[in-house]
Amino acid sequence: MMMNQVFRTLKTRRSGLTLIEILVGLGVLAILLAVAIPSMADLLERRRVIAAAEEVAGILTYAKGETTSTSSELTVRFDPGSTMSCAAVTTSNSGFSNKCRCNQEPSQICVGANAQVLRLFQLPAEHVTFAADTKDHSWPSTAYQIRFGREQMDIAAVGFHVDVVSKKKKYTLRVEVNTAGRVRTCSPNGDMTGYATCA
Repeated sequence: MMMNQVFRTLKTRRSGLTLIEILVGLGVLAILLAVAIPSMADLLERRRVIAAAEEVAGILTYAKGETTSTSSELTVRFDPGSTMSCAAVTTSNSGFSNKCRCNQEPSQICVGANAQVLRLFQLPAEHVTFAADTKDHSWPSTAYQIRFGREQMDIAAVGFHVDVVSKKKKYTLRVEVNTAGRVRTCSPNGDMTGYATCA
């Protein structure tokens, strides 16, 4: 009789959790989440920068490859905008007077510019922004664009680079284009692991 009562007690204990056990489990879970959420947000912010930088590098590489295979000139634009980060590969009808703007609606990018959009990348600027620049500012209108020709880039784009910057913690990757049109990604301030620090 005593054995039956012991077995029933053990069976009852194994079939469920007490309120105290549930509360302890919830407390441990809350502590783990409090520690994990900030590091997950940080990881997500870094991943956004990496993904956008890879897309920018891909667009620049695509433009250089297309000019080589088609013997035509192409322009890559990175027009600044308050709500959108963008990049567009367009045909270059008249060099640096290219009037396309990638920060417009897709159907409006090259309106009145006598050019075509070949590739487009747009994303909301609430997470990541692009800042394009060049070392040569003798052509003020060229700060946000680079022109690729069959032989090499136009001289006005010497030192061209695009900084991909996160909004919150300002994590930055730089996509550089050298005078031969080769694309390289680096970290300007060394805060992105896995990337060399920019020279």
